Amino acid sequence: MPTQYRIALNRVTFGARDRDETNLNFNGWDVWIDNQLNAPPGDDPDLAAHIAAQTMLIRYAAGDPSRPRETWPAVDEMRPLNYINYSPAQLWEIHRNAGGSVSFSERTRVRQELAAATWIRNTHSRYQLREFMVDFWHNHFNISKNEAEPATVLLPAFDRDAIRANVFGNFRKLLEATATSGSMLIYLDNYLSTSTTPNENYAREIIELHTLGGAAYLGVGDTAPVPTENGLFGNGVPIGFTDQDVLQASRALSGWTIKYGQRDAANAVLPNTGEFIYNARQHNLNAGVFLGRNINALRADMEQGRAVLDAIAAHPATARHVVGRLMRRIFGDNPPATATARGIAAFTAHHDAPDQIARVLRAILVDGLEIFTAPPAKVRRPYERIIAMLRTTESVLNAGTTMLSALDALGDGLFAWASPDGRPDFDDYWLATGANLSTWNLLFQVPNWREVQTTLTAQTPTHAATSATMTVEYWVNRMVGGFLSPENMNVLIADQAGDSGAPAAIRGRRSAATIENAYRRLVSLIATSEGFSVR
Repeated sequence: MPTQYRIALNRVTFGARDRDETNLNFNGWDVWIDNQLNAPPGDDPDLAAHIAAQTMLIRYAAGDPSRPRETWPAVDEMRPLNYINYSPAQLWEIHRNAGGSVSFSERTRVRQELAAATWIRNTHSRYQLREFMVDFWHNHFNISKNEAEPATVLLPAFDRDAIRANVFGNFRKLLEATATSGSMLIYLDNYLSTSTTPNENYAREIIELHTLGGAAYLGVGDTAPVPTENGLFGNGVPIGFTDQDVLQASRALSGWTIKYGQRDAANAVLPNTGEFIYNARQHNLNAGVFLGRNINALRADMEQGRAVLDAIAAHPATARHVVGRLMRRIFGDNPPATATARGIAAFTAHHDAPDQIARVLRAILVDGLEIFTAPPAKVRRPYERIIAMLRTTESVLNAGTTMLSALDALGDGLFAWASPDGRPDFDDYWLATGANLSTWNLLFQVPNWREVQTTLTAQTPTHAATSATMTVEYWVNRMVGGFLSPENMNVLIADQAGDSGAPAAIRGRRSAATIENAYRRLVSLIATSEGFSVR
């Protein structure tokens, strides 16, 4: 059985390693949480240097001379990950010029760089709680890379400026950061909302998915009084939302758009830069009562839209919905009620604190013992299993273009989930037979990817290489933090006791590659086990 620190770490990281557990034994859980929640902006120095040193191949032919618009030159080079640091305007230039002075391959390259940087950060960042929460928020505010090219070319800015910049901050601020991000505005069509035809797509999703949740939907709405509950300030607020609230929100949020060459209120043509702008010309002035409050008299720029964000961020249903999703991410399908209650209380009590999200995490992770005592029950997604295998085997991950789509077929690729509700976070979905078989195949391939550098032979102590039992016990303890079931242990020992196992290869003085491959097979087998698949 893993130690309590191993269990706790696995719940809020991409995989606990021996040295992480050693650090906790020395410093304690509270100190680790404080260090994680007070992570400085940006990547830690070692990770920043590693990412800065990365290059990936980009190769494509020159534009077709028979098509006068296609003027781009041929490219064949190993290029650094430049696009992850581009501004929205710089990224938008790529979209604007794709198919003309720029190859469409450059637009794909933007997504490849972000995917590679994300894999590397999840594997190597010392600030694992931040990476865990970035992953959570990206799924909560899901944007699909396959739905709208203009939205996906701006994803590096969404990741950097909206999600990472607010990962432990104030939820209301995070909400506005996503609402004003070009990626979200395009993905859910709000940038096209006009004064005459407010678009309800984003208005519905920001209420139903990002804040109050689908359980708070009350239907189309009618003349009957809607039951109320106490809000943050003691006033009665509707217990949920209706289609009328969605309509009013769409009006209030109209005019929140990007610069794409349209005209502004002064009839001047705006530049085509993809940057956020509030355009009064596109704003509908007919918003009325939203969640019990009449916002029609609010006429300053963005004032109605911000009133909507204020109301939904502070609504009691939002605390329940957001904290409920976070608890499932940490603990699984049946999270402990006591920790859930503390998280909801902290979310509500600190609604205006700049570190509201950090306070919620402290309430869940520090103010009770559930993080240590609740049985491991959360099934790792395929992506999580791969990253955990890389972390627990101390593998070095380098950038590769395959990271963009390696898990798309399983529904677990980065930015690959098509609908705005985000990928499912219930165990049954990830336990489907097809998904498991495909994941197992990947787990056997990953140690041999050219992007992965690992020397399992050198990491195996001499005493652990003397017998199949010692070899298996060492690597199972290393990756899982304790033994697997007797049945699983026996299967692994029998595999290593055979002629293709590492001990036999060592005794037979076989090649270094043969010995290394035997260890890689073993760690892949461990990664497919139930004990490794649940955190």
